[in-house]
Amino acid sequence: MTTRKIIAAAILAVATGAACLANAQTSTPSELEQLKAQLAMLQERLAALEAAQTAQAATTTELQDSIDRTSDNLARTVGEGASSGWLGRWVWKGDLRVRNENIDQEATLTDRNRNRFRLRVGALARVNDTTRVELQLTTTEGADARSSNQSFSDANSRKPLDADTAYVEWAPTDQWKFAAGKMRYPWARTSSYFFDNDINPEGVAANWQQAANGFFGSVFLAQFAERATAADSGMVGAQIGWRWLRSDGSRVLIAGAYYDHTAVRGYNPFQGASASSAGLGSYGNSTTTNAAICRRAVTTGGSCLANDYNVIELLGEYQFNIGEQPLLLYANVAKNTAADYSITTTSSATTIPRGLDTAYAIGFNYGRANATIPGSWEIGYLYQLIEKDALFAQWIDSDFAAGNTDGGGSALRAAWQFSRNGRFNVTYMLNETNRDVAAAVTLPTTRNVFDRDHQRLQVDFNFTY
Repeated sequence: MTTRKIIAAAILAVATGAACLANAQTSTPSELEQLKAQLAMLQERLAALEAAQTAQAATTTELQDSIDRTSDNLARTVGEGASSGWLGRWVWKGDLRVRNENIDQEATLTDRNRNRFRLRVGALARVNDTTRVELQLTTTEGADARSSNQSFSDANSRKPLDADTAYVEWAPTDQWKFAAGKMRYPWARTSSYFFDNDINPEGVAANWQQAANGFFGSVFLAQFAERATAADSGMVGAQIGWRWLRSDGSRVLIAGAYYDHTAVRGYNPFQGASASSAGLGSYGNSTTTNAAICRRAVTTGGSCLANDYNVIELLGEYQFNIGEQPLLLYANVAKNTAADYSITTTSSATTIPRGLDTAYAIGFNYGRANATIPGSWEIGYLYQLIEKDALFAQWIDSDFAAGNTDGGGSALRAAWQFSRNGRFNVTYMLNETNRDVAAAVTLPTTRNVFDRDHQRLQVDFNFTY
């Protein structure tokens, strides 16, 4: 086929596409005019080419590239306008965080300083008008449920991406929403460290909201372990509350929740399984080797969790404006009604008093760092205390008080939006661990230590896309 015929056929294809676009209800006049202008330009170039009687390959390739780009724009315009188009059903999202972290733990040889990153990439897909699906992948070390950070380590090795969320959400009415899979938290939380932000529960949930203002509630089931020959471990719970939002940005939130953890007492700690023989995977919860408690039929040696966890939580938030900035006040209190284990030994490192069942947090945030407003900022302060068996430790934040119960203290937080979708964060935690049960340490001398100092400084650069 001659060069003239090739180009003429391409122009005919573009003209046919433009005619289809003119009949498509989803197109706009400006888009059609743009395509017409591009088509006229190509026709002019063809006339010039015929007049010069040239058929140089370079010119032909350049013109074909221009035609291809025009055809791609045409296809994209039609695809985006069609509600049934594949691309039109997806909303893509993600973020990258680069962190430097310094950890100073009393009775250790040296401070620990490490550089880490977190990458998350995901998408929301609209199945129909009432149903959507979310999938998100994230970096991870050892599939840790409480952290998606990946350390700069192992000689530039490849880093894994694991499934972070994978769930379906159905909202048949404005008041009801149902979810199943590895989902976002289905219950309301504050800015405390009672629940780690990186955790995505696995199970099912139902949420009800009276209206934008008014009562709300949720019921949920999260599964921790499935067993062929013993009871499955998990948590069933419910939350009910009331919220009020005003046009000036002020708001009120009050809620109460009950979390009933099933088949956890007598079983090995779940995360940190490699350390469970020493009870370290319990993240501070009491453990025992008592054969009357530990279920040897489903665990292999070592220690097991000594308590059940039936936790009642009350939480509240109140936000109002001071000047041009919002001030958010919040508080949590929780009590484990099933914390009945205690043991007395000759060592303060193994003696566990009865009644270590209460946790509370109180704090504030002033200002708001907004991703779309460069120069916006916020500051905050938190004080929190979690007794050893007040909360099921698999949920709590992995950084505050070394990521364990039986600790407490303060956290100072600040953020500055230095560019659109670019944020600088600083968090400084001044905590104590082992407030109720001493830690057995060997540095600088062998001793049992109460109120062990733990300080952590995190400096983050966050980029969302």
